[in-house]
Amino acid sequence: MIDRVGQKKMIAAGVFFTSISAILRAFAFSFETLFLTVFLFGFGGPTISVGLAKVVASFFEGRERGIASGLYMTGAAIGSAVALAITNSLILPLVGTWRNVFVVYGVTGLLIAVTWLLLGSEPVKIGDEGESFLPSRVIAGKLLGHRQVWMVAIVGSTSFLVFYGFSNWLPALFELRGLSPVDAGILSSLPSWIGLAGSATVPGLAEAGSRKPVIIIVLLLEGISMVFAGLAEGPVLILSLVVYGVTSGASMPLLLVVLMDLRDVGAEYTGVASGIFFSIGAFGGFLGPIIVGYLTDLTGSFIPAIVALALVVEAMIAVTLVLKEA
Repeated sequence: MIDRVGQKKMIAAGVFFTSISAILRAFAFSFETLFLTVFLFGFGGPTISVGLAKVVASFFEGRERGIASGLYMTGAAIGSAVALAITNSLILPLVGTWRNVFVVYGVTGLLIAVTWLLLGSEPVKIGDEGESFLPSRVIAGKLLGHRQVWMVAIVGSTSFLVFYGFSNWLPALFELRGLSPVDAGILSSLPSWIGLAGSATVPGLAEAGSRKPVIIIVLLLEGISMVFAGLAEGPVLILSLVVYGVTSGASMPLLLVVLMDLRDVGAEYTGVASGIFFSIGAFGGFLGPIIVGYLTDLTGSFIPAIVALALVVEAMIAVTLVLKEA
């Protein structure tokens, strides 16, 4: 739909769905109704992610594509950091209840959708490029049979696993250590702020076809820093959160630009390819909180869950070693 309807309209629709999902959560009265409102987010979030990846692939090439991919991912990092830092300390005291917090964020999203419609633009088509589309099922079938697309998507699924299973649990982890909700939120936002540097710089460090060593280093340091963040205190804790922020911020844009540069993908099929990437990644995003919640309930500690997630991240090094960037 992004390829056919257009990036501008579909990204606006994605922001609309995520915003409505947030607003409707304010009216949830049971687990089932809350589940349905969160389920609605699933129609909007991936549309934004896939749409922005398509924008980057359409407007940029080569090293610029890596830099642009990192820069647009800084938006996600800024949003996460701001939300973690100000929700408990500013927004909640200001509006009174968590329900009102969701309304505030939802309305903010609707304003962003309007701004995007006013300022966003479609890429200029050259000649007949993009005029004759293969059926989506044909493109998807071709890419689903592409081994390297699967490998990039599987490695990328750990970004979702870690974000939803580790980053989003950091406030609870720090509160269990005795921090106040405000302090826990501020400290939890540190990786997101630091992630700005990782997402903006790391994807542009290497040229197309030579990014595999960077991915391996990112995965190695990300897993190690997660374990230290769960165990350490004081300066070591801060250092581990900084390293985790840089590596987690870099991993997704780095893998997305590798996906865009695959010979059979390119700008033409980035929409479908990144759709596959985020679909497979969504399984990681779904499983992450469940794994952490289950292991934490089972053991009475976050540490076994953190170690389990870190081991999954490190296992992706083996997949990356056999990845071919072509």
